[in-house]
Amino acid sequence: MKKLLVAAAIAVSMAFGLSAGAEARSSVGFYFGTPHYDYRVGDDYRYRDGYGWYRHGYDDRRYHRGRLSCGEARRAVRNQGYRNVMAVECRGTTYTFEATRGRRDREVTVFVNAGTGRVWRG
Repeated sequence: MKKLLVAAAIAVSMAFGLSAGAEARSSVGFYFGTPHYDYRVGDDYRYRDGYGWYRHGYDDRRYHRGRLSCGEARRAVRNQGYRNVMAVECRGTTYTFEATRGRRDREVTVFVNAGTGRVWRG
């Protein structure tokens, strides 16, 4: 993925740098995170010094690239009806938990997608 991004950045910089006869200066920047703007887009936008205007309270995981914390994933498992939830591993893109479910408290392995919060049983 990093090689692809580097190749794309080089291609874009070459396209702008080699255009003959272009008098105007162009600036290209790549930013992965909450989008910031040079102008205020709406009433719910705030100014961040050095970055620009951003939407306050903007929480879209596509831009934050964040993952659920282990505690958030554990709560997601509990909300699906599992009990005695214990974390086995909370690293990577999939978290693993041991839990019990049912009348006989059968022990099961439960997985959680760290990015989306989707819960499924193993």
